[in-house]
Amino acid sequence: MLRPILSLMALAITVVPALAGAPLKGVDVKLGRNPGGMVAARTTGGDGSFDFGVLPKGRYVITFGGAAGGPAVVNLKGSAEGAVHKAVAIAKGGAMARQAGGAIEFTSDGRNPVHGHVTTGD
Repeated sequence: MLRPILSLMALAITVVPALAGAPLKGVDVKLGRNPGGMVAARTTGGDGSFDFGVLPKGRYVITFGGAAGGPAVVNLKGSAEGAVHKAVAIAKGGAMARQAGGAIEFTSDGRNPVHGHVTTGD
């Protein structure tokens, strides 16, 4: 005669956040004159990239927003100051983060295209 044998097993599940450096798709990226108003808006693609092309010479600010919000890292190229690598706070929902840590200010030399990538932060 066979008897059922009960065996208890423990299963541990660990939730690991997305790897730092993974591209962030769907981030709202807004470009404005500094001082001045909004110039253009983009949404990052599947690879986390955005591109504003060649901008007229002057001071600009880029702000970031998105449904999830949270920490991110932005790599910006094309500024007169050179490449910018900065940790930013992405504003949650429809808001755009202009407060410290949520924006990148830079100067365009009017010759180089301004483009970048947004990736997950720490």
